[in-house]
Amino acid sequence: MKTVAYSGPYSAVEVPALGLTAGKGDPIEVAEDVAETLLRQGWQEVKAKKETAK
Repeated sequence: MKTVAYSGPYSAVEVPALGLTAGKGDPIEVAEDVAETLLRQGWQEVKAKKETAK
């Protein structure tokens, strides 16, 4: 699974194949093959944040 976020010009986009609406900048977790397709369409990959020691 990969986490991606829509980063286009609209406040949100509907993704019928996934059955969801993705808000701009809101991360969603999708399968690797779906992520690759979305990344080719201009979506951004969301990297896991490193936890810092307290």
